[in-house]
Amino acid sequence: MSTQPHTTTPQDRSDDEEPLLSVDDLRTRIRTERETIHAVDGVSFTVNRGETVCLVGESGSGKSVTCESLTGIVPQPPAEIIGGTVEFKGRNLLEASESTLRSIRGTEIAHVFQNPQSALDPVYTVGDQLVEAITIHEEISESDARERASELLRQVGIPNAPTRIDDYPHEFSGGMQQRVAIAIALAADPALLIADEPTTAVDVTVQARLIELLRELTDGGMSVLLITHDLRVAAALADRVLVMFGGTIVERGPIEALYSQPAHPYTRSLFDSYDGLSRRGDRSARGDIPTDGCRFRDECPHAIDACAGGDQPPFYTVDDRKTHGASCLYYGPEHDPAPILHDDAAVNTLIEEPTDD
Repeated sequence: MSTQPHTTTPQDRSDDEEPLLSVDDLRTRIRTERETIHAVDGVSFTVNRGETVCLVGESGSGKSVTCESLTGIVPQPPAEIIGGTVEFKGRNLLEASESTLRSIRGTEIAHVFQNPQSALDPVYTVGDQLVEAITIHEEISESDARERASELLRQVGIPNAPTRIDDYPHEFSGGMQQRVAIAIALAADPALLIADEPTTAVDVTVQARLIELLRELTDGGMSVLLITHDLRVAAALADRVLVMFGGTIVERGPIEALYSQPAHPYTRSLFDSYDGLSRRGDRSARGDIPTDGCRFRDECPHAIDACAGGDQPPFYTVDDRKTHGASCLYYGPEHDPAPILHDDAAVNTLIEEPTDD
């Protein structure tokens, strides 16, 4: 798979155009019998039209709960969205009625989940499920819907689509099931596609095809909010990257800037420990994450007393263009980032060295 960064600039967008999606101070907590988990704790970001924004971070960092909170599909209870705003096309989704959200889900905002088996009904053919997705969102004859369903399967790379349309999900491989799930998500031509680990558990050939498909979608004007563990996938697709840890965003910036100079100690740890899926070992073995101050301070080799207490540190810009920022007090006016930047992080290789694996 080529690891050259995705550098396409979103088209037809002026600097003063409103973002398609604007999330501000989103907070979601999950109550269990043992504790209350601050799964999303003050998350803010935007997604512009025709742009791919990628959320990266280890399991449990809050990526999926963040995206499921946007349209209210996070299970409530045990989850509860307790604050923030989610503006989509100028409308706050957190104040929208359930009927309004149902009209937006799948039509204007579509989700592709990590496990395609959960999105496909085993007792109906993929064609039946695609036709249903199409006819729910537009008035169209069944024959025309079936023709469009076949075209969607072809678009996502299913061979012999007119024939395979009558097959059941279990007759498809895992990679093909994922592509069928994407086809269903695309049925209503949404403005925003939220894709949760769409390339996980597929071989590298299928992964490359899915990456190419997602690139084509953004080139056609669709926006993508992508969740992934895989730093190479992010490098291949993202215009901007948001790094999450402990329910918060700790670093954000354009793909080239963030990958060439990861600024936050947590981001640097992801690069240092990169094994193909950006895993840093078992979360439980490293203890609980603090709920105040810098969430990463207990694992940070540079932590000082000032990192504890209060809120997560504010974002400080780390480049002259002011597009790359880190939530780390070492970039503030009273501290020197030199100790962090002089670490030997394994950077650059993910976007500079193509691989065939």
